[in-house]
Amino acid sequence: MEENDVRYATGLVATDPFGVLVDARGRLHLAISALEAARARQTCPRAILHTPAELFADAAPRRRTLGAQMLALAKKLRVRAVQAGPYFPLGIARELERGGVKVKLAEAPAFPQRAVKTPSEIARIAKSQRAAIAALRAAVRALREADVSPSGVLKRNGKIFLAEDLRALIERELFARGCTAEGTIVAVGPQGARPHDVGSGPLRAGVPIVLDIFPRDKTTGYWGDVTRTVVRGRASDQVRRMHRAVRGAQRLALAMVRPGVESRAVQLAVEDYFRKAGFETKLSPPGRESGFIHSVGHGVGLDVHESPGLRHEPGRIAAGHVLTVEPGLYYPGVGGVRIEDTVVVTKTGCRILATFPKNLELSAG
Repeated sequence: MEENDVRYATGLVATDPFGVLVDARGRLHLAISALEAARARQTCPRAILHTPAELFADAAPRRRTLGAQMLALAKKLRVRAVQAGPYFPLGIARELERGGVKVKLAEAPAFPQRAVKTPSEIARIAKSQRAAIAALRAAVRALREADVSPSGVLKRNGKIFLAEDLRALIERELFARGCTAEGTIVAVGPQGARPHDVGSGPLRAGVPIVLDIFPRDKTTGYWGDVTRTVVRGRASDQVRRMHRAVRGAQRLALAMVRPGVESRAVQLAVEDYFRKAGFETKLSPPGRESGFIHSVGHGVGLDVHESPGLRHEPGRIAAGHVLTVEPGLYYPGVGGVRIEDTVVVTKTGCRILATFPKNLELSAG
């Protein structure tokens, strides 16, 4: 299982590594250290716990690798073959196979039900999303309050205002709300043409600044995800046209997201919308891609990118899915415009979990 499949199944996050095995009867077994056993019992009372002292009761006491523990557990349960996901550790797989336990690669997700969120999961994601919105609000306020130098560089408290400074401000806001953040994007001007460029250097007036904030709640492990693109002052005509098109594409996608709709139908509709609006997509040469170059959205939960997605893949949207809706346009030398909201699919459509304005231009505040 992947790390977050384990967390989904057990609710447990431990300092020491531990193993999970689901037997043919659907019972959950944990190979876990004695240091974590009491907490595991409390967190996951339905699991059957196996400590090294139990698994190696007849052997001399010594430190055992997790692979050795998993092999001992498999032999105890008389398991001759196991299914593992694509990210299963190779070292443990080889140790199992050396001990006579065949490891097969599972073709299906371990817990496909993860895609449909329970009400408690939706509440956890919404909490992270509210933290993201609060941090976004603080970031926009700081951009409004910054001074603009004659050269167009933003200054704050008399010093050049850097993307790194704004990222630190965002992450402090998230930390104060019980969230962690890694890779927060503050991409300035041409940096924004690379969708995952975190951004660096001086913030400037008159150019698009992509703010992509995706916090994870430190307690629950659930993520949020929001993006806005703003310009301090007046944007160029090209960036204004890009922003109008992205807003229109997002409105279209949000209107389509409802139970029963094919995921790829949303992707195709947005691609067609941009094409008709005059924004062609070019996927080569590598590093110089332009236009709408990614999927409309992805699932959000214990992973910030998880199934299902709004992309070129089979499958239908279902009530309880939590998805981002984030069309964008990217042009090297100019920058990027992306607008993203995280929504929960309802019985009749979708609902944005936490809202924030989608204005492009920021006046002085």
